[in-house]
Amino acid sequence: MDNSISERIIEDILTSDKSILSEVLSLTYSDLNLIARQKIVPSGKLDMLYLYKDEMLLIELKIVPFYKDIITQINNYESDLVELQKQNRLIKAKLKKIIVVTSAKDNDYKMCVEQGIQLLVYKPEIVLSRYYENFKELSTFLKIQSGDYGVVRLGLIKNTLSYLSEGLSIKEICKLENRSEKTIRNKISIAQLLNLAGKFENTFFLTELGNQFVALGEMIVDDRLNQEQIELISGFIKENPFYSSVTYSMFSLVETVFILSKNSYPVPKEAVKDYFVKSVGKTETWKAAKSKETATYIFSNYCCELEFLARVKNEYYITPKGIQAVLLLQLNRSIKLIESRK
Repeated sequence: MDNSISERIIEDILTSDKSILSEVLSLTYSDLNLIARQKIVPSGKLDMLYLYKDEMLLIELKIVPFYKDIITQINNYESDLVELQKQNRLIKAKLKKIIVVTSAKDNDYKMCVEQGIQLLVYKPEIVLSRYYENFKELSTFLKIQSGDYGVVRLGLIKNTLSYLSEGLSIKEICKLENRSEKTIRNKISIAQLLNLAGKFENTFFLTELGNQFVALGEMIVDDRLNQEQIELISGFIKENPFYSSVTYSMFSLVETVFILSKNSYPVPKEAVKDYFVKSVGKTETWKAAKSKETATYIFSNYCCELEFLARVKNEYYITPKGIQAVLLLQLNRSIKLIESRK
């Protein structure tokens, strides 16, 4: 067994996520209740003591193959617990001994049966993987899938949203902007992911935030965001970094620049591109060099438009607003992780 895996790590997992322990023991999850971990008794420390229905389970965990001395060890623990029961210092439930190891031979099972011990074999790597999968399922931000919609700047959605506020249809907007339906729908998709637009049945509409966005740009007809619009959108995503794939991807890119700045500053685009794609879990989807280039280009444009980053030639600088965004992302991520473990 690789010595980089410790019993403590596996024990941490099994005691913190009893659904995994129930799989290892082939027992019902809801009936398992932890009594003690690393319980100190005269002969040593018992790894785990659980109550299962009307039995107490003495569980001795190993990350090595079975060896004979484990039998002596768990039998001594049993004797210690029996003595505690006699002294009314432990509930008087039936004791069941369980040894969990990484491998065992037929003769090992036979020896354990003779001693009234249940011998189980498990794979530590499966326990580690299962823990991550369970954790990932509870942690919303780990499931967010990044994607780009071909809209290279946020300012390009201004006119589309303005037309949408007038009640125009997709086809009418296509004619006015002289763009394909796919392009217009992509713009609206970005707006939806920023909470600027919504959809009811087959009709798109502006949200309250979207109406504010359009109103703030009424006197400006170009395709660039004005300062008020920048503050409106950046304020929303700072408060809601996990709102959508777009908000999280933007923050991930800012965090990428922040992390890489420890190596060199300003941060070269080539370094950002590789790290960013890995950080959002898109190494397979954005495998091609062009895909990496396009995704990094688009999301870095968004970050620069909203003043989280500044770009000079092919190098990125992090701004005061970007530092604030990173700190808020890390704070919100920590809160999500804590909530997921309740």
